[in-house]
Amino acid sequence: MKTVAVISTRGFGVFRHDLLIEPEQVRFVGVFSEQDSANVSDTERAYFHEIHVVACGLDDPSYTESSIVDPAATREIVRRLVAEAEAGSAAENVTLHCFDERNLLLTAELREEFGLRGPTYDELLPYRDKCLMKERLAGTGLRVPKFGHFDQDAFAADAAACLDAIVADVGMPFVLKPVDAASADGVYKIFTPEEFLALPRDLGRSYEYEEHIDGTMYSVNLVTQDGKTVFGGVTEYLVNSTEVQKGKVNADINLIDSDPRVPRMVEFAEIVLDALGRLDGGSHLELFHTKDDELVFLEVGARFKGLAGLAAMQENYAVALLNLAFEIEAGVRSRPWDQEQMYCFDAVIPKRPGVVSELVDPAIESDFAIKWKAEVGEEIGQGASLIDNGGTFLVRNHDYEVLYRDFERLAGYEPIRYED
Repeated sequence: MKTVAVISTRGFGVFRHDLLIEPEQVRFVGVFSEQDSANVSDTERAYFHEIHVVACGLDDPSYTESSIVDPAATREIVRRLVAEAEAGSAAENVTLHCFDERNLLLTAELREEFGLRGPTYDELLPYRDKCLMKERLAGTGLRVPKFGHFDQDAFAADAAACLDAIVADVGMPFVLKPVDAASADGVYKIFTPEEFLALPRDLGRSYEYEEHIDGTMYSVNLVTQDGKTVFGGVTEYLVNSTEVQKGKVNADINLIDSDPRVPRMVEFAEIVLDALGRLDGGSHLELFHTKDDELVFLEVGARFKGLAGLAAMQENYAVALLNLAFEIEAGVRSRPWDQEQMYCFDAVIPKRPGVVSELVDPAIESDFAIKWKAEVGEEIGQGASLIDNGGTFLVRNHDYEVLYRDFERLAGYEPIRYED
């Protein structure tokens, strides 16, 4: 029997256990932080053989960081799973899986420590370190933003001089982001000297600065097996991710396969993955398309899209993508997608500080389903990242042209109204 251990619920919720060909031959084990464990659904509890709730790996985590698992406790659980495997079979019959950016490197370390198959720490690092990934793309011919390591000591000593050095390197405006950021967490767009000088003198983690690119954002989502692309899809963003913190709905629509942007962007992503070292499983790359028809690299992660994005992709393409990943990574086979194909996209509802006075449905033609995370009368704070949001929703239609019009209509949609 195979033991499939999943670290963190993030990205896992769309797995179709009912599609497994031999479910009785697979033992699912979950390892979740205390905060994250609340996200385990009743359906998942029914098929998990074991669920281990461990402390968060940080003492005072933000909402975005709350899924980080305690390394020591997780290590002991994996040690026991390996010991329970039949003699000499752990390398084949025990696999560790993670689709959560913040737990990827720990998962890789544990694979190496216990001799389990899958990406190692060094193989995953270029997909986590935003400076390293851009350095690796030198010589590929791809356009990469100008960037540099942010010197925290220089900033603390003389912020004005630090600003002058950054502007001389990449210009103004520019972007500051943690080198290991995800979901737009901790990202600052700097448009004026005053915004830079108002930053905390200790940002609390390692940062990079990079050139601000003016363009439309897209994501390219690939699944790789043995160095070859077995699935590819492209999504167009309604707004850039950091705009969500300013109250803009973050929607991204899956482009129809006949769209000429798709093959060009898939090829771009494949060049990036080959430069970083192709890994089996899902990847999520973001890029800009400028008004000059130039493609500019932003970043890439060795995981699927987060939030409702993966659910929308599965319906849109009629492919059980997470099941496909388990088949590639663990040899756990599934039947094909068995539900009706519908064009589908997802959206994230922003949170701003205030007391909620009304929750407003979108005025669109397509079918939609919203999962609100805010209530009328509730006082909510500013969303710190895409994960810290007021809700998510899926929009569906058999008619792609109607769906695309609805996508564009969301540019003026204000889902949460606040008391004056």
